[in-house]
Amino acid sequence: MNDINFIRGKIPMTKSEVRAVSLSKLEVEADSVVYDIGAGTGSVSVEAALLARQGQVFAFEQKEEGCDLIRANADRHGAHNITVVPGRVPETLAGYPAPDRVFLGGSGGQIEAILELLFAQNPDVRVVINVIALETLSQVITYLKAHGPEHDLEHEIISMQVARAQARGGYHVMQGQNPVYIITMERRKPHPDQSMQSAMPRILLAAPASGSGKTVLTTGLLALLKQRGHHCVSFKCGPDYIDPMFHRYVLDIPGCNLDSFFLEKDALNALLAQKMAGADLAVIEGVMGYYDGIAGNALRASTYEIACITDTPVILVMDGKKSSLSLAAQLKGFMTYQKDSHIAGVILNRTSPMMLERLRPVLEELGVRCIGAVPECEEAALESRHLGLTIPAEQKELQSKIARLAEKLEACLDVEAIENLARQAGALETGALKTGTGAEADERQPLRRMGVAMDEAFCFYYQENLDFLRELGWELVFFSPLRDAQLPECLDGLLLGGGYPENYARELSQNQSMCQAIRRAAERGVKLLAECGGFLYLHRTLEGTDGAVYPMAGVIPADGFRTGKLSRFGYVSLGPEDDPIRAHEFHYWDSTAPGKDWTARKPGTGRSWSCMYVTASMLAGFPHLYYRSNPDWMRTFLEEGTTP
Repeated sequence: MNDINFIRGKIPMTKSEVRAVSLSKLEVEADSVVYDIGAGTGSVSVEAALLARQGQVFAFEQKEEGCDLIRANADRHGAHNITVVPGRVPETLAGYPAPDRVFLGGSGGQIEAILELLFAQNPDVRVVINVIALETLSQVITYLKAHGPEHDLEHEIISMQVARAQARGGYHVMQGQNPVYIITMERRKPHPDQSMQSAMPRILLAAPASGSGKTVLTTGLLALLKQRGHHCVSFKCGPDYIDPMFHRYVLDIPGCNLDSFFLEKDALNALLAQKMAGADLAVIEGVMGYYDGIAGNALRASTYEIACITDTPVILVMDGKKSSLSLAAQLKGFMTYQKDSHIAGVILNRTSPMMLERLRPVLEELGVRCIGAVPECEEAALESRHLGLTIPAEQKELQSKIARLAEKLEACLDVEAIENLARQAGALETGALKTGTGAEADERQPLRRMGVAMDEAFCFYYQENLDFLRELGWELVFFSPLRDAQLPECLDGLLLGGGYPENYARELSQNQSMCQAIRRAAERGVKLLAECGGFLYLHRTLEGTDGAVYPMAGVIPADGFRTGKLSRFGYVSLGPEDDPIRAHEFHYWDSTAPGKDWTARKPGTGRSWSCMYVTASMLAGFPHLYYRSNPDWMRTFLEEGTTP
């Protein structure tokens, strides 16, 4: 935060450059209890309070003028979680909640007594000390020599000197400030047990609405972080299939969906922790508008709910085109709509860096980090269609475009600020991630083979569903209904996912040997799972995007046709009300006979309708099922050979 944003008076203040490094070393978390000893004007207190959104900051200052300045600066920046404590330390330290973070900017010659009391209050407290005088530095080193080996007290000492340009006649020269020693000390922690989930660095990119540029910026940021040596993993909030394809295109590893309609809190966090194992940073992309949840009038299954469940800091991506100061009003509304908004940073998309610098003071007064501004550029333009972005395989020169985008973002964004925010994520409260195997986890059926359709026509899959099948002992064998003449050999099951069969209806119909192979597999009782596009492929005929009608596999005695509008968009619960499996629908094509074996119930609206073909060997319909939402049901269908 710029120094000009603080009321100064005649009290010494920790300058912005030193303050930034000191706060980075302090590693303030969202719920931290922070002591600022020798708080001066309160610049450190204010920034710490904005980081510790659910925590508390105690500002200890012996000068009355300083106490007044701290209160004024706290009010100015809306940092209402600061308590000013007048008087000398260490006498005034008693009676307050034990700290887990302490910034020591002034000691009055009482370094040893202060440190003794702090470590007595909390043996695991993290302390950052700023020292200018060599005599004070000597006192700190003497303390470390006496207590380090005995108490496993680890420390780091750095020397920092900042020079600023000063006008001298017609020239500018660099004027050096006093060197500052920054000492960090904390008790050495034992290596965490593998069964314990500690805080894992992660960040969530959200937006006020769809179309703000989340996916493009997430993709570019993943490429940039990868270039900087991070081992990243990625996640997508909600039931999206296309955006994770771009994440995977960059990282070369599968992404994952985080959806609080499909999974309860503990299971969702367990999934996040499982996928983050071995990574040093996770990037989560939001869905729709930040607070948009089920039925359009609830927070459930919103990006905001994911941020709360996972305790992840949020960077709000705001489209700044044709706006200026109104962005501050919009940002304030998003931050105050829910008390625990988790919004910690902002990126202005389609905005010039010059405009960001004009807006920075007023935006940062709201308590967020201004991460940067991304101007309109060719690199940020990706091709779209009605389901959102076209898939990576259909994008022209995608690899070079993402590389150029990463280069652009490196110049536009404060990546260190993103990394620091990611480290403020809280520890995950996890439970078990069920596979439906129960106590018989080691008594799986013999390995079976599941053919999975995978090409431009069929590519919409939840990665978690594929993982689930593997956990149950299925070998996944990928094939292309567009290009392969026959199915893979010795299949026990077939999975036909969603996608764009209507765009390739002519090619699919011309591959009659594949259509016949799928029809024969269905006739001999191979387990057949088909969703949306895969369901349409099983139809007798399908209308293509060219308006022509083409013969398909002929397993379902019905015809697929274009409606020209979005049909049954959103979440659904399927099957018995007391034990449903959860799913999502999104399609512009319909069927003359969509099935009637199950009832689909739309949460939040009371709407319901018949759908699905469910037999001992077939599970087919428009809904995209999320297997882990009812793993026992899915296991029964896949393994027992009867309708559950």
